[in-house]
Amino acid sequence: MFLAAATTQLPSHGGAFVTTLPLGADIWVDGAYVGRTPAFVDLLSVGKHTIVVTRTGWEAQSATIDVAVGQVVQVSLTLAHAGTNASRDSGELDVRGSPAGGTVLVDGKKIGVIPATAKLSSGYHIVTVIGKPDERSTRDVDVYPDTTTTVSITAGEAGGPANDILEPVSSYIPDQAVTVSGSQITIKYRNNDLRCAVGSRAYTLNGKEGLLSTAPAMLSGKLYLPQSLLLHLSGR
Repeated sequence: MFLAAATTQLPSHGGAFVTTLPLGADIWVDGAYVGRTPAFVDLLSVGKHTIVVTRTGWEAQSATIDVAVGQVVQVSLTLAHAGTNASRDSGELDVRGSPAGGTVLVDGKKIGVIPATAKLSSGYHIVTVIGKPDERSTRDVDVYPDTTTTVSITAGEAGGPANDILEPVSSYIPDQAVTVSGSQITIKYRNNDLRCAVGSRAYTLNGKEGLLSTAPAMLSGKLYLPQSLLLHLSGR
């Protein structure tokens, strides 16, 4: 007499990649703490889940996701300062570099010329330095509360896989070639088909998967991607 071998069926599951602006927020899934952003949450059962992100001095944000088998749901949430804590949850940004007198923009707004300082809310900000009209460099900077964050940026400095910076997509790609739906980004330009998401380094270019040097960001209504990728897409 032969006995049938026992089989173990693993439960069907999916996952979620959760990121926030600023990073470092605590993540709660269905009331259980799972870590801090950015984080990949695995082994989520199929169906609806509630994600809540919290950080001291910031208002909690939540999202409801619907997980399917084998699916990784991208969740990107932007936190707002809590009214009672906004005054003390801030820091100072000190921008150095070249050329002297170059224009300095933070989140698209001019704060002065090099060297420039500004008091900002803590968290990530997009800093741009402009020299001549064709010389500019942009990078994301994390400003820490109750301290001075110093960054050195040279207008027109070259980016690359080991030293990449974020640049506005509109400076390289026509608006009609770019589609943004929620956190999902699609760019179809010069026979290239790019799929990626705000806050995630994962991307697909012409059917091939990879990891970006720096995650895409959306600030003040503008989309930013790594300079090395934009140079490739635009053929520059």
